[in-house]
Amino acid sequence: MRRSEYAGERLLLTLWVGSLWAIGFLAVPVAFSTLDSATAADFAAILFQLVSYLGLFCGAILIATKLMLDRATIPGSWRFWILILMVSTTLVLTVYLLPEMAQLRQMMIQADTELSQRFDRLHVISENLYLLLSVLGLLLVMTSDKTHQLPSESQDGPK
Repeated sequence: MRRSEYAGERLLLTLWVGSLWAIGFLAVPVAFSTLDSATAADFAAILFQLVSYLGLFCGAILIATKLMLDRATIPGSWRFWILILMVSTTLVLTVYLLPEMAQLRQMMIQADTELSQRFDRLHVISENLYLLLSVLGLLLVMTSDKTHQLPSESQDGPK
């Protein structure tokens, strides 16, 4: 892998995973601690939707690049399969969970207990998927495949 490809991968991973951590573990908790809960929930929904779109964009580019440049190494690349899992999870969040939760939230204005319970279940699922994405992303950012070792590097580091 050329240095520019490696740097591009690192940049996209850091952008995606950094946004996951910054939004999920910094911006949203601060919003809920400083704003009224309805405003914080609206703000959080917008942020989570944006970070999901960013994840799909970065993930699609990373997968496409890997398929074009390193097709032969894909079957043995655990990092590629983690990336596929992350994009799939983000897709589930983006096309099902987040829209369903937004719709339920709008319908809950009538204080329907059944809707509230369904929203709570979906919220727990989305929290767990978000945590999974955050941890898997951190794993990808902090590790590399042997195929990512640059030609000018030896086992002991740069020459």
